[in-house]
Amino acid sequence: MIRNSSKYGKKLAWLVIGLLLALSLAACGDNTNTAAPATHTTSATTAATAPANKILIMATTTQLGDFARNIGGNRVQVVQILRPDDDPHDYDPTAADSKNAAAAKVIFKNGLGVDDWMDKIIANSGSKAPVIDISEGIKLRAGNGKEDKHGDPHIWHSTANAKIMVAAIAKALIQVDPDGKDYYQGQLASYHKQLDDLKTQINQLFAPVPVEKRKLVTNHEAFGYFTDEFQITVVGSIIPSLSDAAQPTPQEINELIKNIKENNVKVIFTETTINSKVAEQVAQAAGVKIFSNLYGDALGAPGSDGDTYLKMQLSNAKNMAAGFNQ
Repeated sequence: MIRNSSKYGKKLAWLVIGLLLALSLAACGDNTNTAAPATHTTSATTAATAPANKILIMATTTQLGDFARNIGGNRVQVVQILRPDDDPHDYDPTAADSKNAAAAKVIFKNGLGVDDWMDKIIANSGSKAPVIDISEGIKLRAGNGKEDKHGDPHIWHSTANAKIMVAAIAKALIQVDPDGKDYYQGQLASYHKQLDDLKTQINQLFAPVPVEKRKLVTNHEAFGYFTDEFQITVVGSIIPSLSDAAQPTPQEINELIKNIKENNVKVIFTETTINSKVAEQVAQAAGVKIFSNLYGDALGAPGSDGDTYLKMQLSNAKNMAAGFNQ
């Protein structure tokens, strides 16, 4: 498979940063972790045709694709642009995306900069389908004024936000398929109940962990809505940004190592869509463990612990609770 050139450049930049940090640590007498970094590739979507008894809908991200399948059920066929473990911040539209957009009856996007590439797809396709920005109506966490000037785009990590998002999906589906109103409302009620049950399960997982031990360090600042909901303190991140396209400076890395030690953090959590090399080097320098992997920007591959939204959130909570208890 031919790799996305921009993504390859970013991954290569990550490797260079990691190697530089490793050389710096070696100069201080530390051993370098030589584990090979994970790689992630983007699969091109293919043109789809919905059966006569179903409507074709398009979703940009893995989370929205899962939401749409749960609410649309057997009345829809969902075309999901991003694949499991893809980085939503780095995607190059394909010709198939434009064909699917032209055929879609409704399009769902996350908004807030995560999937701005969808605008290009819509323009190229000439699609007349309504485009639903799923972030509308959600109380946003502040952005950093740079990559995320409109607010933190990782809205799906809150179960309360997820309820708003699926309600917006149900409303849009009813508008384009009014005959399915009762069905979509039933699907929505059922999924809302599952989200309530999920929140209860997560609270039960964290209940044995004292709030003062719930200290999180990850690859980038993706979990703010989750940490707000479940009383977790964010000590820092390898990439001090809401976008994983940014790169940390040596000064920022040194400050993070200092904060990890001062806050008695035990674990750094890596993420499935981001090269873990630098996180491994920071963990070595700070004397803490690595826990792999949280699902941050995308769901996991089929059969994984994070292949649906509900499973992703529960997997992240289990992983965090285990790490906090180290």
